[in-house]
Amino acid sequence: MRILLAADQPEMVTALRAALARHDMLVDHAPDLSEAEVITAEGNYDAIVLDRRLPDGDGLSLIPKLRESGNAAPVLVLTARDELADRVSGLDSSADDYLGKPFVNKRRSRGLTHSR
Repeated sequence: MRILLAADQPEMVTALRAALARHDMLVDHAPDLSEAEVITAEGNYDAIVLDRRLPDGDGLSLIPKLRESGNAAPVLVLTARDELADRVSGLDSSADDYLGKPFVNKRRSRGLTHSR
């Protein structure tokens, strides 16, 4: 399974890569929204993990672009923005799941393995 991780916090990226590698998932990384847009246009991913707070914008803004281009990969949003209104806006944007930080590794990997 090939995953795109769009996040700018190095410690989170390192932890997620290690956790997902234990489930035989390959992880590509985009540190910002612009790079995530380029990478998703060039590659096929089985799932996309987005942080909402990227240096150049809200990760949710990528989801409509993905869907308009025909990309149906499941999108999991991981973010510190965890209020009810944030969750609703995330799911309304066509995200498949929305997890607030901090999160539990089991739930995160379960969400990705169910998308296989």
